[in-house]
Amino acid sequence: MGGPLPGESEVSTPQVPRQRSAVKLTRQVSSGPRQLPPAPAHFTNRTAELALLDKLLSQDDTDRPSVHLISGQGGIGKTALATAWARHLGDRFPAGHLWADLGGFSANGPLTASEALGRFLRALGVPPEGLPADVEELTALYRTTTTEQPLLVLLDNAGSTEQVLPLLPIGGGSLVIVTSRRRLGRLQTEHGARLVELAPFGSAHSAELLGRAVGEERVSAEAAQARAIADLCGGLPIALTTVSAKLAGRPKMSLEKIATELGKEYRRLATLSTKEAQSVEASFNLSYDELPSDAAALYAALGLHPGPDFGVGVAAASIAVREEVAEDLLDQLVDVGLLIDRGDDRYTFHDLARLHAKEKTAGNEYDRDIAVRRMLEWYLFTASKTTAMTVPDQDPIPYRYEYRPPTPVSFESAEEELAWLERERENLIAAVETAETWQLPELGWQLAAAMWPLFLLRKHYPDFLKVSQAGVRCARAWGNASAEALMHNRSGAACRGTGRYDEAVAHYEAGREAARKAGNEVVEIRSVEGLGLVALAQGRLEDAVNWFTEDHRLSERQNRTHDLGLALINLGSTQLRAGRPEAAIEHLTRAREVLAADPYNVARARTELGRALTATGDLAAARTELEASLATMEASGSRFEVARALSAFGEVAEAEGNPEEARRFYDRALPILVGLGRPEADALRTRLERL
Repeated sequence: MGGPLPGESEVSTPQVPRQRSAVKLTRQVSSGPRQLPPAPAHFTNRTAELALLDKLLSQDDTDRPSVHLISGQGGIGKTALATAWARHLGDRFPAGHLWADLGGFSANGPLTASEALGRFLRALGVPPEGLPADVEELTALYRTTTTEQPLLVLLDNAGSTEQVLPLLPIGGGSLVIVTSRRRLGRLQTEHGARLVELAPFGSAHSAELLGRAVGEERVSAEAAQARAIADLCGGLPIALTTVSAKLAGRPKMSLEKIATELGKEYRRLATLSTKEAQSVEASFNLSYDELPSDAAALYAALGLHPGPDFGVGVAAASIAVREEVAEDLLDQLVDVGLLIDRGDDRYTFHDLARLHAKEKTAGNEYDRDIAVRRMLEWYLFTASKTTAMTVPDQDPIPYRYEYRPPTPVSFESAEEELAWLERERENLIAAVETAETWQLPELGWQLAAAMWPLFLLRKHYPDFLKVSQAGVRCARAWGNASAEALMHNRSGAACRGTGRYDEAVAHYEAGREAARKAGNEVVEIRSVEGLGLVALAQGRLEDAVNWFTEDHRLSERQNRTHDLGLALINLGSTQLRAGRPEAAIEHLTRAREVLAADPYNVARARTELGRALTATGDLAAARTELEASLATMEASGSRFEVARALSAFGEVAEAEGNPEEARRFYDRALPILVGLGRPEADALRTRLERL
């Protein structure tokens, strides 16, 4: 059933060509990130493409990054070829190997440049809290970071040239491997990308892949049927891998039965209209139809998962089983090639498999609604377990679960809670968006509200604003004015943190209006506080005093001890800015006492108190306050507050007549403020210039 393709006269095991002679291959001590996916277990053919890639690399100018583009249709094996080549060349790039699935043809949509840059910079040692909010600043920081580091960068599944450009390292000697279904003409013409296009396997190489996966003897015994399978799979490695997984799991099943079944089952995937895509779906269906009912139910439910990957917990919740049961079912899905095991109990779909899984619930809105709500409520239930690490900015609004997760969730420490929030950040954001799309506004708002500890401690200002604005929309659809006010206040905080003061004022004013509409003076306190913080940041000190005095009055009237303490911190900060350090010390000392049960805000009060004591000349007392503040903030993981404490230490050193020590403190604080995109960075630069 079809002979070899031209140039495919014989089957041979691929040999990776020698690297360019200008570069000596030596094994060096690894020092940078190693993010490349594992090498494909049954990598087949592609000898000619590997030779071409190596030849093109040897011709590249080593003074700038080499860019190589592997292009072809979905499921053609672009990732397998790119990974095999990258892993062979890995020892030449000890500075690091970076990898990202850009999601250009993903059901979840493309990975944003901000997210990809954030991942890379974090892998290269930049703290997650120290990343700029603006994509242009992220790009600039990435270029600066990669100037002296020859990196190997694998950018998988690019949808456009625009996705790739911000991720190109700047240093000479780097290698960038891009895979895409498109030829990305601009990447070739403007950035010198070398194009290698992949075609489907011919029947011989398809049979070779089958033979490697299920055994040469078995394939040789049914050679005609093996060629029939290769033909029906259209030469697509993804389809061949799925069929191979089925055959390997059923050693007594004949290839004839597989070939017959492939010939009968036919349905087109929504995202592809080519002949090969039909074969891909047929191969998926073959594996799906053999699944036990509970594994099939899990597969279909996970096709609706909102984020890019997932763990055992949410998988168990999606069909209401215990986690140990879900682990077994996930293993079954991995075994038949319908799910990818990423390690560390994290799983993901190939994009075509995700679409296939989604189709299994098409037309059954009831099952779809249940599965989605179960997963979203699991994320809410788990995220809600992290709220104890910080004092909430507002009283929680109770939520009644329809599907409380079957497995209790617990964390051993605040560090573990924060790590979970960071790991699930993309999924939590996607959960908020999914809840809004599925017209579950109360659930969407609750999910947005539950992310507060992450945004308080790690900032992530672009995500903070996106989630908070989605929370505003959900609250409006829900019809809860208090909830709307809270999310306006958080949107204001996100804008204020990046110096977008006019937008911050608009959000705080909208929050105050919504709070008054709800008759909720407690929520109004935070709106008033925010307006004062903007005035303080802009240097409108009398306005700030007026707002914080009103904040103090409302807090007293509502008997809100914690809010009263925050108002005292802000009044103290304002008095210090106004040149009244004695009044500041009075406010801040009282704040420290009022907030005794809240270490984070006690440390904030200590930082300002240290600065006020410096202004009065009591430098020993200032150092005592600042040492305690810095230790607390370093333990909490709040990089911004660490920077504030370091800056205050610099002021002490200046007052002691020690400009060199002051410079050391300022030099430690400035990169944090710059990385966070904080407006305070400009003032600190000016201070450094004066030393």
